[in-house]
Amino acid sequence: MTKILLIEDDSGIILPLSAYIKKENYELSTCQDGADAIEIFDDFKPNLVILDINLPHRNGIEICEEIRKKSNTPIIVLSARDSEVDKLTLFELGVDDYVAKPFSARELMARIAAVLKRVEIQKKPKNNSKLLTFGPLEIDPKNHTVLYNQAEIIFTKTEFSILEYCVRNAQNVIKREAIMHDVMGYENYIYDRTIDTHIKNIRKKLPENISIETIRGIGYRFEIIS
Repeated sequence: MTKILLIEDDSGIILPLSAYIKKENYELSTCQDGADAIEIFDDFKPNLVILDINLPHRNGIEICEEIRKKSNTPIIVLSARDSEVDKLTLFELGVDDYVAKPFSARELMARIAAVLKRVEIQKKPKNNSKLLTFGPLEIDPKNHTVLYNQAEIIFTKTEFSILEYCVRNAQNVIKREAIMHDVMGYENYIYDRTIDTHIKNIRKKLPENISIETIRGIGYRFEIIS
C-alpha cells in the first residue's frame, strides 16, 4: 500500500484531508510538530510527503532540506504564501509540487496521483534514452544530465523532464496543456501555474542564445537564437 506522511499543524486541514486520503486507500501517518517530522519520516518511510511550510518548532523549508539530503521521496508543499520567490526557492530544493492555501481536497488528491505517477514513469527504463543534441546543448535522458559546450548545467528532476520534452518538440509550439498532461501527469481539469515557475527557472539556467519563448494564450516554443 502506498504510504503518505502528512506534516501539518492545522486540525481543520488534517481531519478532512485524512478522510480523503484514506478513502483513496493510501496508508496515512500525520505529524503536527516540525520537531517530530524527521523522526516520523524515518520510521514511517512514506512514498510521498505532504508538507506545510509554517509549522511549530521547525519550519517546512528546513524539513524539506533534511529530507532531500537523504531521500528522493516526492514532496508536495502546502503554503499560504503564493509568491513567485517562495515557489522558486522550494522548487530549487527539489519539491515536486506546490499547492497554495486554500485548496480543494479533490485537487490535492489529483496532484498526489499525478506526482506518484510521474515518479513511477521516471523509475522505468526509457526506450528513447539516446543522447539528445540541440546545437551545443546535450541532454542525456538515461543519466539525467545536461551539458552546454561540455559544461554541466544542474536541473531539478521536474525541470529536466520539462526541458527534455521541450527539446524533443523543439521549434514547434508546445501547448501548456501538453506539458501538464505528458510531463506533469495532471488531468485536464487542473489549471496549474507552477509550470510557468519551472519554465522561469529553466530559462535562468540556460545560456541566453537558447530561448523558451512564451506564446501568449497557447504555450511555449523552444529554439536556438542565431
